[in-house]
Amino acid sequence: MHQKAFSPILLRGLELKNRFIKTATYEGMNRDGIPDERLFELHASMAANDVALTTVAYGAVNEDGLTHENQMVIDESATPYLKKLADLVHDKGGKISIQLTHCGYFTRSTRYQSRKPLGPSRTLNKYGLMKGRPYSKAMTTEDIRQTINDFAEAALLSKNAGFDAVEIHMGHGYLLSQFLSPAINKRNDKYGGSLENRIRFSQEIVDAVRNAVGDDYPILCKLNLEDGFNNAFTLKDCIDTVNMLKGHGVDAVILSGGFTSLTPFYLMRGEVPLKEMVESEPNYLQKTALRFFGRFIIKKYEFSENFFLPLAEQIRKSTDMPLVYVGGVISAQGVEEVMDAGFDMIAIGRALIAEADFIRKIKNDLNYRSPCDQCNICVGYLEKTGMKCVL
Repeated sequence: MHQKAFSPILLRGLELKNRFIKTATYEGMNRDGIPDERLFELHASMAANDVALTTVAYGAVNEDGLTHENQMVIDESATPYLKKLADLVHDKGGKISIQLTHCGYFTRSTRYQSRKPLGPSRTLNKYGLMKGRPYSKAMTTEDIRQTINDFAEAALLSKNAGFDAVEIHMGHGYLLSQFLSPAINKRNDKYGGSLENRIRFSQEIVDAVRNAVGDDYPILCKLNLEDGFNNAFTLKDCIDTVNMLKGHGVDAVILSGGFTSLTPFYLMRGEVPLKEMVESEPNYLQKTALRFFGRFIIKKYEFSENFFLPLAEQIRKSTDMPLVYVGGVISAQGVEEVMDAGFDMIAIGRALIAEADFIRKIKNDLNYRSPCDQCNICVGYLEKTGMKCVL
């Protein structure tokens, strides 16, 4: 196994024992925003099996930022759960981060419904159509200012609860990704138009988070390589955005891709578990729509090992910013390929969901390959059973 993969790395003074991150994947282990024991066990098991940094998701920075009712809002009420998570992971010898995000217009939550979903521009919210939330409103400058403050406060709360780093979600079609994408962002003020304007909101959030957590605390950002559809955020935009973020104190960028509301399986690849998605859907109208139209509206993307690597390598060649690779890492040989390409760290999802000890296995067996077959049933049953492998 590539020695670099198991060597320590410093992120703004935080020492990680190796280069492996459990990537942020919404766990589905909360009810009405309150985590259950499975969430604590999951992240403790990552640390116990030599994952250097495990990432909790989804951390909504305010009530408007919930995609649906069961997610956790990172406010004072979440502090006891965050402290318990941090303590358990530290006791197992690992470090812990939290992905802070806001869903933008992509919501079906009715837990708090004081106003329309928020986004860069008014748009149709297909995801919330059956829940009575069909349209978003364009955020005002006051909405933007408040959201910036909410990101900063959530980051500081997480730090004070014992978390070792925060990850700001700028990808996958959530709020900051919506602002970055010219296909979604139709504003004509200082937050729309050119890439320099479209990134402004994200930069102001990073600056506010840095001011809140101080100079010695790691900030990571997750960013799309590309959105995966026409007239949207492109690879060139990604290159330019990474270099712009470098000047704002970001310690590493996690390179991903896809738009959850439009190209949901672009970021995972493999099978579309439509049957399981229909079974798990609690809303009758949504269930019916999925059953009859799902195969036509949810595109399948074929899986290949390290599927984002050709795109990610172009970012690697364009910057000296620390970069985290994510996308289809399922074997010891795949890890070697990513390390040889010059990436600083590797974020892994499904292989660690299938086997918490995946990192130990690839360290001891240079020919080891995860049993994960990309059936994605773990995704289909997410809301029904929580994130777990069916194998």
